[in-house]
Amino acid sequence: MAEKFDQRGKSKNPNKLRNLSQYKGMTDEEFSLRMSEKEQAVGTSKRLEERIDEKLAKFSDDYDLSDMKINDREILRALIQAIISLEDYEQYLFQTREGGINPDNLLVIDKIQKTMSDLRKDISNFQNDLNITRKHRKSDQETSVVAYIDSLKEKARKFYQSKMNYVICPKCNTVLGTTWFLYPEGNNQMSFTCLQKDANGNACNTKVKVSSKELIENRGTNKKDVVPDSLL
Repeated sequence: MAEKFDQRGKSKNPNKLRNLSQYKGMTDEEFSLRMSEKEQAVGTSKRLEERIDEKLAKFSDDYDLSDMKINDREILRALIQAIISLEDYEQYLFQTREGGINPDNLLVIDKIQKTMSDLRKDISNFQNDLNITRKHRKSDQETSVVAYIDSLKEKARKFYQSKMNYVICPKCNTVLGTTWFLYPEGNNQMSFTCLQKDANGNACNTKVKVSSKELIENRGTNKKDVVPDSLL
C-alpha cells in the first residue's frame, strides 16, 4: 500500500509517527487517543472550509467577486468566518438556555452573549470595509434608479427635439413656435406674428407663414442657419 502524506509532505502513517520523539513516551492508548484527536481536527478543519465555500457561493450570487483584490478577499473570508462563528454561538447559546437560566450557566451565557456582540461588531466593520452593508446597497440602488430615470428623461428630451419643427422669425431669429405633425405630407399651413421687443421696446411684428411640407424639406425649420445641427 502506498504511503500517505499530508499537504506539507509529512507522512500520515501512524507506525512511522509512533517513532517520533514527542510520541515515544506515550502508551499505546495515549498514542491512539492523540491520533484520533488529530484526525478529528483535520475533519473539523475540512468541514470549516466547506462551510466557508458555501457562504462564499452565496455571496457570489449577490455580488460580483470576480474583480476583488487580494486584500478584499481576505476581508471577505474573515467576514464569512465571523458569520459562521456567530451561527455556532447562537446554536450553543440556545442549547445552554434550553434548560433554563440558573446560577450554574449564568456566567457562561453572559460570556457567550458578549462574544456574540463582539462578533456582530466585527461583521459590521467587515461589511463597511467591503461596502456591502444594507445602507450601501440601498444607496447604490437608489443611485442606479435615479440615473436610469435621468437617462429616460434625456432620451425623451432628445426624441422630442428630434421630432419637433422650429419656426424662426427671419428678422430677429426668435423661436416663434415648435410643432409636430401627424401628417406632414398634408402641407398644413401656419401663420405666426413675432412680438419680440427690441431695446427700445418696439415689437418686431414680422409675420411668418410656413407649411409642414416646407419645414420637413428643410429638416425641421424655416431657418436652418440659426438652429443647432443637433436639433435637425
